[in-house]
Amino acid sequence: MPDRSSSKLLRALLPLLAATGCDGCPSSKPYTPYTLGSATPSGSPPPLSGVAPGAADAGLEAGAPDAAAPPGFAVVPSVPAPAGGKQWPLEGGAVVAAPTGRTFETGLLLDADGDGARDLVVWARSPDGLRGELLLAPAARPQALRTLTALPGDLAAQGCTPRVALSQIGPSALVFDFAPQCGADRRAASAGATRWLAVIRLPGAAAGAGAPPELALELRLRTPPPEEALSAALEVADRDADGRDDLLVTLGLSGALRPFHAPAGAASELRAPLIFLDRPAGLSRDAAQPGETLRALAASLLRDARGKATAPAVAAAAQRLRRLNAVLCADAAGGGALAGRDAARAGEALVWTGAGPVRCGEPGLAAAIDNAEAVAASTRGAPLAAIAALDHGAEPRTKDADKLLAKLAPPAAATAVYRTAAAPQPAGPGAFGPLAFEASGALLVRTAQGVVRVDPATSAESATDIPPWPAAIHAGPAQLVAVERRCDAPTLLALFRSSPDAVGEMEVPLPLLRSQGPRARAASPERCAGTERLPFSPLAASEGGFDIAVGAALVSIDLRAAAPASSALSFPLTTPAPQGAARSPDGATLAVPAAGGLLVATAAGPARLWSGGDLAQATACAPANGGARVACVVGAAAVIFEAK
Repeated sequence: MPDRSSSKLLRALLPLLAATGCDGCPSSKPYTPYTLGSATPSGSPPPLSGVAPGAADAGLEAGAPDAAAPPGFAVVPSVPAPAGGKQWPLEGGAVVAAPTGRTFETGLLLDADGDGARDLVVWARSPDGLRGELLLAPAARPQALRTLTALPGDLAAQGCTPRVALSQIGPSALVFDFAPQCGADRRAASAGATRWLAVIRLPGAAAGAGAPPELALELRLRTPPPEEALSAALEVADRDADGRDDLLVTLGLSGALRPFHAPAGAASELRAPLIFLDRPAGLSRDAAQPGETLRALAASLLRDARGKATAPAVAAAAQRLRRLNAVLCADAAGGGALAGRDAARAGEALVWTGAGPVRCGEPGLAAAIDNAEAVAASTRGAPLAAIAALDHGAEPRTKDADKLLAKLAPPAAATAVYRTAAAPQPAGPGAFGPLAFEASGALLVRTAQGVVRVDPATSAESATDIPPWPAAIHAGPAQLVAVERRCDAPTLLALFRSSPDAVGEMEVPLPLLRSQGPRARAASPERCAGTERLPFSPLAASEGGFDIAVGAALVSIDLRAAAPASSALSFPLTTPAPQGAARSPDGATLAVPAAGGLLVATAAGPARLWSGGDLAQATACAPANGGARVACVVGAAAVIFEAK
């Protein structure tokens, strides 16, 4: 079992972790961390060593070491191989020859086996650079090459150029970094590219002279979407005071997926740690991390949610924390599918160790983040946004969340007051429905033969000469087709055709992560249902785009720009309400399925959550002005409901 003494130390610094990630984690030896990123800035490639300029004397961003602490260990980068890479001279005149079919690229001269002589640790690569081995050439027997580790065969990123680095990051630790560099024009290759880190442990004095180094840990960091960057800082320190250097890996996520906005300044990167404790049998991951840090970040969100000055920033921060959780933790709610090794995985988790994906063991984290976002929305007077946050469905709601939901949308018992003889014309999912109220309170039913009016006073049904409204949702020539959840996309997607005769569909990322929106609760968060089309309610359509509701989340899709975009909508909406939309004739009331019932919200009054009667089987609901009545399709009839 992992030693949890480092976790006890971390608990004392959780407030700091909530603000900065893990750069403030305790360290008995202030070794300079080895830092890497997921992308190379255009025109400014990092040095081959992988150490950022100035890193050797930069220190930590938080938790500066005590002045009385022992001197730090500066990262020692490798050097390029001599010209040609076929031979490498050692001290004393010996020469190491590269194996057949391999070329030396970069290496370190150091006493790697504790015999007092400087050995060569070197990366030997194939001509294409996509295969290779990290080799040890002992000073005592230069030609007795020993393979410390080899690049796994499933990590070769075709079409990308590898950049490698080898560094000594502590007295007893080396790290080899294989990083595929994929240009913007190689997005397909980049999407499957995986950065591979191998930590080599040097033998201590107790192992005796001549003991070889050994592979201690493998880390795999898959390339995130182009809008995000994944970084890692590796640091060695004796974290549990047992005389052995442990390994801290601080992972950072920066940027933001489309259509979210990336934060600026000090909050631009969100961090969480992985801690590996050095034991005689090898490195053992402390299972308490990164879960403790993620919980601390969620608790910080809840504190901010209760303050009027800080609540407006919580929604964006909640999305970033959900994303960090999904990137780091394979068992995150809605986190994705696991299918064999890293290269075959279709999920969102981007971090793997040699023992497999990281499981954080935080089943209530998603619900805690949802609750914090809902409290913040309630604090700033946005009840519909609060209800949407509580209706994500990735995890069951907590008791506190249920109380908040009941306060935001008190339950109401619905009763069917009339069932029409006229049969509504069937409409597919996401289409404008066959029901619409008039301002007078009369219900219009679009049938296969025409439009029938239901009198509000007598319930008499009569044919009209009103033209049937279209079912398809059009914005100019564009047609909204579906909303999808896909295993290979981190956000929900809206699909549309640019014209009726267009071949194929275009997609727009929505401001909802894949774990959000309506969903059937999965037996395991590590499985993904492939491609899933989600129910949504059309609210408006114009030349410029569409307004829709995905559960209680209101979204606007703007098609006017060259690159279509989406954004969250505030209630009440200002756009006109077309016939067949899930809105009243005056546009001030909407009725959408959410939180296990039918959410009826009116701008002039509180929202209510209707349930009962036949509402569980109802589709294509439309409210009357004021929200006193709602009509829905139930089976082959239209049913008018009222609620108490």
